[in-house]
Amino acid sequence: MAKNRPEPSTKESRLSIRIDAARKVVIARAAQQRGETLSDFVLENAYQVATELLADEGPGSLNKKQLAHIFETLDHPPAKSVEAIRKLLPERSILDD
Repeated sequence: MAKNRPEPSTKESRLSIRIDAARKVVIARAAQQRGETLSDFVLENAYQVATELLADEGPGSLNKKQLAHIFETLDHPPAKSVEAIRKLLPERSILDD
């Protein structure tokens, strides 16, 4: 698994979780198999999953001006773009007059 760690900071904080014994045994065995401490294993895997989930969100939100531009373009597409799309479509479509 590729390491995707951010730059280490000079200030760290503690994260505490409660876990049942059965899950801890499984996680500890996996950490041992990887040659990592339990804390490093949990942190790295939690971080990896979190970055993947957040990456799926895509870019942040758009401001009002950007949204207005998108809606204006969708409502009134440039004629040149409509003509280019018409050339790509061999059959009549809703874009045809």
